[in-house]
Amino acid sequence: MEFRFLGTSDSGGIPVHNCDCLACENYREKGKINLATCGVLEDEDDVILFDGGAEDLANQFDGKTIKGVCLTHFHGDHALGLLRLRYSKDKISCYHPKDEEGFGDLFKHKHSIEYIENTPLKDFEIGSVTITPVPLIHSKNTTGYVIQTPKATFGYLTDCGGIEKEYLEFLQDIEFDHVFIDACFVPPKKGNHLNYQEATEILDSLNCKNGYFIHQGHDNLEYILKNNPKLKYQYIESGFTIKL
Repeated sequence: MEFRFLGTSDSGGIPVHNCDCLACENYREKGKINLATCGVLEDEDDVILFDGGAEDLANQFDGKTIKGVCLTHFHGDHALGLLRLRYSKDKISCYHPKDEEGFGDLFKHKHSIEYIENTPLKDFEIGSVTITPVPLIHSKNTTGYVIQTPKATFGYLTDCGGIEKEYLEFLQDIEFDHVFIDACFVPPKKGNHLNYQEATEILDSLNCKNGYFIHQGHDNLEYILKNNPKLKYQYIESGFTIKL
């Protein structure tokens, strides 16, 4: 079993189309691409997706069984891949926070996808994995996920502008092996995403062995390349994998 990131960027990706900033040029020179944040827990031919923004999900996992999709929210960069995945010959369960509109016509033309509205802090199971939705502050109703596998406990907290006291205290009672948290903005910018100082404070308050920053944008990366700030936790890139 492994947990792997298909992307760890914001909706613009890196490099941004025709952008000549230091971050984008650096990626081009190295032949790298980082797209919208999306994780996958994979055990041989069984897959659980955490977000589904990659348009080619149906191709990436052709021949594998998608046991479930856990959406943080219905913004396009986290749900786009479902537009094609819904034509799968398999029935696929998609767990998501309460949302009356969803994304595009996904609710109108469900096809092979069963949409299951999650309840904050109420566990559900996919095979041997126990998953707990935890509300996050964002511009659209959003939940992060606590992921308990037989070998490790993860926190997947993307598209997060903050965490309400009740839910932060819930997270603080958990012993995490790994926590991945949104750190999209350059300080002191605040809004619907955390800056890396805010994300550091949250990680410091949690009982986690390893913390990581995700949902990075090119402007934030350019700031880091130019200023080399001392970061307590690392930004990870597409392809980052933890073997279990």
